[in-house]
Amino acid sequence: MVIDDTAALDSLRSLRVLVVHEWFVSWAGSEKVVEQLLALLPQADLAVAVVSDAMRAANPIAARARESWVARLPGARTRHRWFLPLHPAAFASLDTRGYDLVVSSSHAFAKSVRVRPGVPHVCYCHSPPRYLYDLGETYAEQASPLERLALRASTPVLRAVDRRAAARVTRFVSNSTFIADRVRRWYGRESDVVHPPVAPKHDAVTQQRRRERFVLSLGRLVPYKRTDLAILAAERLGVPLVVAGDGPERARLERLAGAHTTFVGAVDDAEAARLMERCAAFVFSAEEDFGIAPVEANAHGAPVVGYARGGLLETMRDGETGILFTERDPDAVAAAIQRALEHPWRDDVVRANAARFAPARFRTRMAAVLASAMTPRA
Repeated sequence: MVIDDTAALDSLRSLRVLVVHEWFVSWAGSEKVVEQLLALLPQADLAVAVVSDAMRAANPIAARARESWVARLPGARTRHRWFLPLHPAAFASLDTRGYDLVVSSSHAFAKSVRVRPGVPHVCYCHSPPRYLYDLGETYAEQASPLERLALRASTPVLRAVDRRAAARVTRFVSNSTFIADRVRRWYGRESDVVHPPVAPKHDAVTQQRRRERFVLSLGRLVPYKRTDLAILAAERLGVPLVVAGDGPERARLERLAGAHTTFVGAVDDAEAARLMERCAAFVFSAEEDFGIAPVEANAHGAPVVGYARGGLLETMRDGETGILFTERDPDAVAAAIQRALEHPWRDDVVRANAARFAPARFRTRMAAVLASAMTPRA
């Protein structure tokens, strides 16, 4: 179903809509989904659990968000994850009277929002909570002893609460078929699949630049991203690697790195765009739900060296937009990097791949899903 009817779009925009999102404490992929939902439905109200002071001051979308009662608790804006067990109750207590449609953007408990009988609740699911299901042990290994104890003690209760909330959702939309499978396994629900919006990181960068002989890793330095594989592979090949980003793994990764690896810390969008326009390849070793960063790299003409699992299998074409490796092993990553450096890439093909996920396409597909959800089924 495609919405290209002005009357149908006007009908959606005449609705009283509430968009519910987890929180605004940083600006990442899920927040960009909310941005595009509000571009599609500019009349919508926006409700979240908490908004950090920095985000409210810097971001107009975060500034318009209405916070839940959790935000009034001491420390809730600075240590929001400690208050996660309260979020289901906070979202369930939101006043949804007067709305014709509720849309939740959820990777935790935003889907717990309750609606009046007959009002559709469409959940855009970035993932069922990873720490409750597939990645519970991974999160436990990375947590402090106190956090590990709290996570293991609360998991059974939070799973039950989360599944009850999922059962009340009218319609699920997943950000990839990979996540649609998780929604099916954990919630017993089918999903529409609408990939998230992806655009170049900086509008001013549009021209094709001369590529240089270095590879790039860009993102949060956290364990599951496996930036260590990019470092070990680049050092074995003697190929320069630029690591852009910061996080709790940085000290360990700096100890692991050799003479060919350069850490530049966190970068703004303009610098990230410059690096993506210049690098020979973008290295991505994570198993992601969708993986926005590799598609952004393609949007800047950079081919991707990526792990052939998760959402990357839906976004990359091996040999056309990237080189995929199947084993998370330094030798496998090194071999993939070497292939990428020797491959004759077509810049137009690489950039066209990213265009498949343009924000306008996201809005068109979401409009179709929302219009369908508002149509009573026979």
